[in-house]
Amino acid sequence: IPVGSIVGCQLSQKPLIELETEDEMFLAAKGGRGGRGNRSMSRQISFGRDRYDCREKEEGEEGLSSMLYLEMKIIADIGLVGLPNAGKSSLLRAISGAKPKIASYPFTTLRPHVGVMHYDGYYRVRMADIPGLIEGSSLGRGLGFSFLRHIDRCKSLLYVVDMSNTDCEPIETIRILEKELEAYKHGMTENIIGIVANKIDLLHGPRTIVEMARAFPQYPVMPISALEQRNIIAVRNVLEPFKYLFAHQSETDMEVYDQ
Repeated sequence: IPVGSIVGCQLSQKPLIELETEDEMFLAAKGGRGGRGNRSMSRQISFGRDRYDCREKEEGEEGLSSMLYLEMKIIADIGLVGLPNAGKSSLLRAISGAKPKIASYPFTTLRPHVGVMHYDGYYRVRMADIPGLIEGSSLGRGLGFSFLRHIDRCKSLLYVVDMSNTDCEPIETIRILEKELEAYKHGMTENIIGIVANKIDLLHGPRTIVEMARAFPQYPVMPISALEQRNIIAVRNVLEPFKYLFAHQSETDMEVYDQ
């Protein structure tokens, strides 16, 4: 299993161990002692040449059993965070070649999908499409806790905002996402590395993007259209310096996630 996996008890839902290094071993359940038979229990007799008469045997002992769960603590280098239908799956498909389900209704994504971006020098950055959050996710609304737990397993985060959403202004969207992340775990917003302003093909004029850049000067704002694959290369370029930050991942670990 990948390095960073957590093994826990299914009944108590408590973690038992986190496997943090290559080739680390954990005994989940000890097997029973094997029974003896054949040569161990046979008597040697002679019928012109040596043969073995095996008329006795021992039953093996029953081993221990336990119900465990496995959890990957880190599922990706970068997680895409946004409200439902913000275009996270479309972005992941456009930027990495992954093929998550895409539809026009909210909550199309119910589990994370991981894609891989390839850079020169054999560097790879894993990106995860996280199921959409809603206001109140930190209180358990919808599937809030399970979705936020996925976000906690990403090293860095990107906000993905639907610029065409008339029900919630883009800047207000960021405020909601920040509030939910901080309510779930203090300091989680420190992992944000940028804002992807999606669906600019449906936006008339650059005013909203300029306002967002002024409201959040600490983040690079990347206007794109994932559907039309416009400015996707700009997102790749902004994320490229982070390939060195994630370069410590072993080749074996990468192969496991690619599958």
